[in-house]
Amino acid sequence: MLVAHSLLMSMPTMAGGYRSWKFCFLLLGLLHFTQSSISPRTTFLTGNPGRVLSLYDVSDALNTTVLLLSPDATTLFAGARNAVLSLDVSQPDVITLKRKHDWAPKDARDRCGTDQLKNCANFIRVLQFINSTHLYTCGSFALKPHDIILTADTLSVSRITQSAKGRCPYKGSERNTAVFVDGELYTATTNDYSGNEPIISRHFSKEPKNDLSLEKLQNILNEPTFISSFYTPSEGKVFLFFREDEAEYNFMQRFTVSRVAQVCIDDNGGQRVLQKRWTTFAKSQLVCQREKQLPFNLLQDVVMVPPPEGESPDKTLFYGIFTSQWLSGQSAVCAFTLRDIKAVFSGDYKTYSSKTNQWTVTPNTDAKLGKCGLHNGSDDLLNLAKKNFLTAKPVKSVDQKQLLTATEQLYSRITAQRVQAANGHTYTVLYLLTGTGFLQKAVLLKDRAHIIEEIQVFKQPQILTSILLSATKGMVFVGFSEGVIRVPVSNCSFYSSCAECVLARDPFCGWDSQGKGCVPVSNMYSSLHQDVENGSVKEQCEDLEHQNDTPVPKVVRAHLNRLVKLPCHSSSRLAKVSWRFANHSTVPQTRFLQHGDGSLVFRATPSNALEFQCVTEEQGFQKIEAIFSLKVQASPHSYITAQQHGVELELMPQPLLDKDTPQKTYYNEMVALSFLFVVALCVIAVGAVLWRKKSQNKPVTEYATNEDFSIERSVTTP
Repeated sequence: MLVAHSLLMSMPTMAGGYRSWKFCFLLLGLLHFTQSSISPRTTFLTGNPGRVLSLYDVSDALNTTVLLLSPDATTLFAGARNAVLSLDVSQPDVITLKRKHDWAPKDARDRCGTDQLKNCANFIRVLQFINSTHLYTCGSFALKPHDIILTADTLSVSRITQSAKGRCPYKGSERNTAVFVDGELYTATTNDYSGNEPIISRHFSKEPKNDLSLEKLQNILNEPTFISSFYTPSEGKVFLFFREDEAEYNFMQRFTVSRVAQVCIDDNGGQRVLQKRWTTFAKSQLVCQREKQLPFNLLQDVVMVPPPEGESPDKTLFYGIFTSQWLSGQSAVCAFTLRDIKAVFSGDYKTYSSKTNQWTVTPNTDAKLGKCGLHNGSDDLLNLAKKNFLTAKPVKSVDQKQLLTATEQLYSRITAQRVQAANGHTYTVLYLLTGTGFLQKAVLLKDRAHIIEEIQVFKQPQILTSILLSATKGMVFVGFSEGVIRVPVSNCSFYSSCAECVLARDPFCGWDSQGKGCVPVSNMYSSLHQDVENGSVKEQCEDLEHQNDTPVPKVVRAHLNRLVKLPCHSSSRLAKVSWRFANHSTVPQTRFLQHGDGSLVFRATPSNALEFQCVTEEQGFQKIEAIFSLKVQASPHSYITAQQHGVELELMPQPLLDKDTPQKTYYNEMVALSFLFVVALCVIAVGAVLWRKKSQNKPVTEYATNEDFSIERSVTTP
């Protein structure tokens, strides 16, 4: 059960006390959440030559919200608006069109009407391989879902378009999920135009199996948003991930929970009970929460990472990204194991009583519930399974922690892979797509996460996007409203020195001391230098020759008493910037002001005609980024900018000093003051409750009202 809920329920049960404590808890929880966000080390904006991307953005590829890669990873199938595309991605620097199947509804405008023009198209929502030669495609088809079967090589029609109600949503903006298993389609979507009738079903079932759907029961699904689905051969189950309104807690406000559900692929429905209905459907809550903090309860996306070769399938991991309905603009990543999911589904369940509007725990005798083969059970067992579809315990994240927390980013999509570093250790690398258009690459270390880089892949915020990883080709594909973009998973050649290569802490990259370059680890050079955990330049690069480490001094000239701004640029956002003189003493902050971007601002005086060195420090390694030698001129002539050695120096007029000078912030003081204010409110609220309770022991005056009159009486509490 949620920590927040358990703490609240342990408070006084009186209505006033409960509300007071809940109010205090929520406020204190919001103030308590002070975990700092992890910043990406390097940022590449669109068009940056340091990160070369491939983009396919012709008019054919609008709204590419579904991506599918061929088994040999040379062809990318994209479900776009009114079309299915076959793209050649075999070349490293370009994406080209191979085939296109136009699939636009002819009567779309008449069918949709003027109020639904934005949905008046065929948005592809399902694109899956049926077998090695054919594709199954399902689209919204202008608010009337249809599907079609195409050949994978030519995109020619193998089976004509048919109605696909219950297989994909009516609207292109609705979330859904689908997966094919042995030619059978398992799908979770909505079954009506309004989106109010959710359905989890199986289609194209092979004899003697029946097509199945969910029994319509109270609280079985509560306004769900379907996210992802995966087939696990070791269990013979399809696991579905979604979020929905809670039904098991008595919160005063709407509360959303994240879920994992299961169905067995051998399910065939019952003989008399649950005919042509799932007998193995069960769901459980996913909890992504730190101890004594508010939960991240809104699941956004999930990716399944199989275990290393030769290890138990129970070590399969599901990485999910979550946001919070309380903590605006923040995201978290949590991991769940297949072992923990299996254990919860084998445990006890909850039964809902419509008479009492309460949930009670039902012991799972002999662990029959949650197992496959229930369709062969007795009517009594099926009736038990029909009533008990919600597990008593939730599925908690690995070690009950969050792997990564972002306080300034809303992640929308995730994919992941295992990568072997130069020392043979295996790391998990996450690729996180933000709603603002950045793809972040993060590596999970022993006790923390490190965001290696972020790459801007689109500029305008997107409602629906898709992400797909090709581990064999080392590429991440992103589909968005304007097309498809391809991002290489590594960018080793960007790091020009051993220090930069090691500080990147990228498991894909290592420094080759013989070839004098940062190279992919897959080449497995014997002299490769890498430290993913700590990025220790001292240990990895101390025996290597450092060439051109000290930059050439740049002479700049400024007029007397003019304001000077010396720039300092570092490729790493994690590096700490400081300024010092030629004698290595630190520049004092009394006469010199350092801006947030690392630049140094001061007044040009004869005493300041010195040499200034910009120094960055990261993971204990110091580097001189720039050296400036200031020459002060007494000439009264106007002098706005100065250039020396091709570098422009910015000279600031006097009025800009107060505007650009960083001012002291009072954030910490405000947090402390807010905390004390909330504590004072809590004390007042609790004091009021205690006073009210104490006053009940004294004579009080009660009023009994009966329609048109009232009776006053004195009551003494014994």
